[in-house]
Amino acid sequence: MQTVNNNNTKLSVMMFVEWFIWGAWFVPLWQYLNKLGFSPSEIAWSYSSTAIAAILSPVLVGVIADRYFAAQKVLGWLHLVGGALMLLLAWQTQFSTFFPLLVVYALTYMPTVALTNSIAFANIRDTEKDFPRIRVLGTLGWIASGLVVGFMLPPLLGMDNVSDTNMPLIVTALASVLLGLYSFMLPNTPPKVGQRTDIKDLLGLNALGLLRDRSFAIFALCSFLFCMPLAFYYQFANGYLTQVGLENATGWMTLGQVSEIFAMLALPFLLKRYGIKKVLLLGFVTAGIRYVLFIYGGTADVLMYSMLFIGILLHGVSYDFYFVTGYIYVDKKAPAHMRTAAQGLITLICQGFGSFIGNWLGGRAMTAFQLPEAHNGMTFDWFTVWGVGAAMVFAVMLLFILFFREKNREITQVAIGN
Repeated sequence: MQTVNNNNTKLSVMMFVEWFIWGAWFVPLWQYLNKLGFSPSEIAWSYSSTAIAAILSPVLVGVIADRYFAAQKVLGWLHLVGGALMLLLAWQTQFSTFFPLLVVYALTYMPTVALTNSIAFANIRDTEKDFPRIRVLGTLGWIASGLVVGFMLPPLLGMDNVSDTNMPLIVTALASVLLGLYSFMLPNTPPKVGQRTDIKDLLGLNALGLLRDRSFAIFALCSFLFCMPLAFYYQFANGYLTQVGLENATGWMTLGQVSEIFAMLALPFLLKRYGIKKVLLLGFVTAGIRYVLFIYGGTADVLMYSMLFIGILLHGVSYDFYFVTGYIYVDKKAPAHMRTAAQGLITLICQGFGSFIGNWLGGRAMTAFQLPEAHNGMTFDWFTVWGVGAAMVFAVMLLFILFFREKNREITQVAIGN
């Protein structure tokens, strides 16, 4: 029992720093690039860097971790290299050098999202009970990054705001190196032995066999489509909240992760009481309501203010109910010998293709809905931006309701041979 608790503590610290790293640079990036003078299209391409990396890397790295190297060692080396790249990136001010280097950095980071999930799943006893408790530390890590960048660093450095500087990138680099070193102390998660390897394994194609299961295929399709409007939030929310008059938007956006904590703690109960299908559906509902509130939110009065904050809070709830539940669903559906590759496949579909197209659509939206001249501090038609996002969410939700047929209580594992 003591060994189990010790492992859970180590895994929790891993999750904390893993998500601190992403939150530290990703949330304030819009302000920094806007100050550097990047065009809307260049900002959209920069946000697409993680999606490009997710397309190119996770399945292959997942298979390598499954078959050849201990997963925690792969995690450590990726973060050490990533930290060095991010430190170099912090001093780039031109899109021609910033974007390619950001893509290379993202190639080292994005595989670690699936790797941390796989390391956690491999070293816990009760998936539905233990994983949410460990994953909630990732949420705390994201919150901590917002508090550090949004509230702690400005007074320490004698500045009003550091979100529009390279300081978040420097903080990210330091955290990456720390996690890289710490990873070598994580529970050993060795490669699977005694399994033959062929070209399908190397390309991750065996994980595609999971898509032959209708329910898994519908889940993958809906996840892919759901990530498109989700990309609107990550790309636009900081800029929107800043323009609408909410001071220190980077810090206040951590409220979305505060709500995520409570949603994460409630997840084991909800999964046991209502089952995976209904909890996934709640993820769609809360995401759609979030964008509706952003449509009508503002700073003119208390009601409009409350809409902004409730919208931010619903982001965390939506993320947990859909994506964390989705991680658990994938772990239950995939055979043991390809669970890392399966997590990587979903990362590829969601944070890869889905986010890439979502960021591309976001760039088109930034151009299409940009106002000819600023109006009351607004440079975009935010009403239309969030209206499009809400419509996309509810359309995907309808698809899910009509075609997802997984039994609510019993998840049937997909039968695929070694």
